[in-house]
Amino acid sequence: MAKPNSRKSNKSTSPLVTVLKTLVVPAFEYETEPDDGEPAFELIEPETDSTEPPSVRGICRGTEPAHVCALPIDGERTCLRFSWLAGYLIADYPSDAILVGNLLECTPFHIRADCQLGMSGRLTIGCDLVVRADDAPLVERRLGELLQLADDLNWFFPLRLPHRLHWQDPGEFEISWEDLPHHDLGEFLDDGLSAPPSERTPVTLLRIAQGMGRWHDVLRLLREHPEELPRKQWAPLKCMALRQIGRWLPAIRAAKAGGIRKGRYPGGKWLSPSYLHALIEGGDDIEALRLLGTLLEGEPGFYRWLRGLAMHRAEDSKQASMEFSHYAAAWPGDVLGAAAIHELGLEIE
Repeated sequence: MAKPNSRKSNKSTSPLVTVLKTLVVPAFEYETEPDDGEPAFELIEPETDSTEPPSVRGICRGTEPAHVCALPIDGERTCLRFSWLAGYLIADYPSDAILVGNLLECTPFHIRADCQLGMSGRLTIGCDLVVRADDAPLVERRLGELLQLADDLNWFFPLRLPHRLHWQDPGEFEISWEDLPHHDLGEFLDDGLSAPPSERTPVTLLRIAQGMGRWHDVLRLLREHPEELPRKQWAPLKCMALRQIGRWLPAIRAAKAGGIRKGRYPGGKWLSPSYLHALIEGGDDIEALRLLGTLLEGEPGFYRWLRGLAMHRAEDSKQASMEFSHYAAAWPGDVLGAAAIHELGLEIE
């Protein structure tokens, strides 16, 4: 099991830190794996005179950044604030945040409306949980639910909001995320595209083009910067961009150039939604259904939506309606998915 780093200056352990050590740390140990012997998470104890609450943060299940802080209520109860960094929405973050918020209505989680969302589109999802000293199973379950939601949303975003930037993307930029002109990224992108290729910051421009949904500019940058943006490394984004403009067969070819095998990119945790969607719309719905197979425990819930679409394209309307009905029952807040089902002319229960 991972052993956490512990940043602390307090000489005596506070009750809140004790709660984190006895309830939250075991949950993180269960959900994290040490990397080359290094701790996968850390326990943060603030300075004695600090107003910041103690917290535990780390990378859970290998890829997902989770954070839990402890806030006092009374002598017996503590409020644990769970958070997951879901990425960045920069095209039309108010509308996108509403769509995600609708999706979360039937879950314990909600979008954290904070200044980072308003200033730079940083999207954080979480919940508050009131616990007592013997609530370790409840804490472990809630952290697991948050990470399952992360898996589900990492499928949802490519299907519904493909312009969402992953939380790791800004770390690759040639320009610091904080230094970008968030008030006018469109002009920044236009100026970058008008500059000679040798004077550009290609990764930054590429991700901003994605974040604004300017898919033709994404393809242009990939085409004009083959050395800075190697084809195999950026194949998933190329596949997504081509899918977004309805070029299904080139999208499939791009995925294959990126080394996709059995629907997964090298190291990929789940099947690629963009590749599956391109297969379905490109006329290979049978292959898509073969890859989707049978829904297993823990797999993202959005499998059912793509299975329904594949069965519809295969002219199995009854089975398609059944899959879409299961999907709508599990995710009634997916208003874009409901609209797409309506456009197909299918009835759902």
